[in-house]
Amino acid sequence: MNRFGRLITMLMLAGSCMAGLAQNIYVDAAREDDSGEGYSWTTAKKTLAAGIAAAGANGTVFVKAGQYDINAELTIPAGKIVMGGYAPSSTGTDTSKRNLPGANFHWTDVNWCTIIKGDRNHRIATVHGELDGCVIRHGFANDFGGGVLIDGNNAVVRYCVIKECDAITEDETPAEGGGAYVQNGGTLLNCVVTECRGDKGSGAAGGNGFLISNTITRNRPTDCGVVADYDGNLYQTVVIGEQCWMRENLRTRHFSDGTAIEEITSGNTTSTTTPYFYRNYQTSEDYAIVYTWSGYLYNWPAVMHGAASSNANPSGVQGICPVGWHVPSISEWNQMINYVRSDSRNWCNGNSNYYIKSLAAKTEWNVYNNTCYIGGEMSSNNATLFSAYPAGHFEGSYAQMKNYADIWSSTETGNNAYYKYIGYSMRDGVGESNFYKGYGLSVRCVKDN
Repeated sequence: MNRFGRLITMLMLAGSCMAGLAQNIYVDAAREDDSGEGYSWTTAKKTLAAGIAAAGANGTVFVKAGQYDINAELTIPAGKIVMGGYAPSSTGTDTSKRNLPGANFHWTDVNWCTIIKGDRNHRIATVHGELDGCVIRHGFANDFGGGVLIDGNNAVVRYCVIKECDAITEDETPAEGGGAYVQNGGTLLNCVVTECRGDKGSGAAGGNGFLISNTITRNRPTDCGVVADYDGNLYQTVVIGEQCWMRENLRTRHFSDGTAIEEITSGNTTSTTTPYFYRNYQTSEDYAIVYTWSGYLYNWPAVMHGAASSNANPSGVQGICPVGWHVPSISEWNQMINYVRSDSRNWCNGNSNYYIKSLAAKTEWNVYNNTCYIGGEMSSNNATLFSAYPAGHFEGSYAQMKNYADIWSSTETGNNAYYKYIGYSMRDGVGESNFYKGYGLSVRCVKDN
């Protein structure tokens, strides 16, 4: 090869290396697709994933305001920078022209902010490089960092708002950092973390990382500890709004003062004066298999333990509940339901009327293959962790097991008492009706304070 050929080869190699080292890319949600080369606003990519992939090893991804819906976790490698907040009318990349979300409250305004929104099934991003000037919403992790996992000495998330993200697990190992988790020298800097939930560190948590000049506010733990009944049964709990509920159906055989509750195992006994409980059995010849997940079914006299009807909030009726807990009134039930309905994390397909799946456990329901119904796609149930199980009820015989969760309140109406119910073929909301006080239904307790 002559000198001219070697020179051409060297220039081509140098150009290739430079492109790999630093290639800036532009992303704009208003584009039709990702077919543009991404080297200017006029040829911008449409999606963040495409923009990050196209940027060179040390490139910067400039992102205009808009909503960027993602259905898979993003990864920002070390050396890459993602910078949001450029106005829809931007023609350049002057950082002083950006709208930084932490400096205003336009956190849902797609004309102001770069909003990265997940589908509540995955973390928004693992960041080894830098993420700057974005709103991060609806992320989820069952281990670390529901919004972002910031990992590495050069990993930084700055000037971002992290909102409505969760780090939750349904097993015994707690998830940490509802909004963010920092590790291995990572840094969360000048960010707002709000309305997130976590088993530990509801806003932000970490190991060997840095939290600097952040506003971490209005985040919530997922529970208020474990509660025991008189028999020593332990119950997981869940915080929903300003209330803390049991996550499991009650299964005690005694009131908190030690008085035993009589068990009815067969026959049509449905007394409205004597406290009874009934255990749900599998339909079989010997009734040998007990559904442990269903808890026990109690008639209303057992639920109330001599207390008068109440629709106050709080009800003031300890009844069958452990000390420090009480039977919820219809008013308290409605407070919880209204809070669930108000939180968009609990909606199905973006419809605020379709929130009931978020209250139902992920297993034991009969199948109903329609989107947004409890019995359809059950893996997406239980966003609230309330874990309603379909224990049905007892009305002289067992009814509606695996179809309905029927749960008492402390509020009566004549010879009947009110209860709330949800069913496998429901999607629009929690139902309310009243039953004969001698029937057996499930019980959930609410913490006094």
